[in-house]
Amino acid sequence: MTDVRQINEQLISLEGEFKFPVIMQARKKAENILSGCKGIVEIDFAEVTAVDSSALSFWFCCLRYVQDREVQLKAINLPVEMKGIAELVGLEKQFI
Repeated sequence: MTDVRQINEQLISLEGEFKFPVIMQARKKAENILSGCKGIVEIDFAEVTAVDSSALSFWFCCLRYVQDREVQLKAINLPVEMKGIAELVGLEKQFI
């Protein structure tokens, strides 16, 4: 099961598999949470159990969503597989 939960005003926790079949639902839930956020918000991937390239798409959709808002996203506890996908396509700097 995939879940996106707001822990507090500055922390969103992701849980479960972030793969293609569930990414759209997770993205909509994240955008709903982000619509009420301000400042620096951390997206915590610590409880993510599996990813594919859709997880990278999820991250970039979240970045695009907050682009014109007063929100700055920071990814924490990225899965090794997600870092590898980002490096493979030359996008690892998006997580620094």
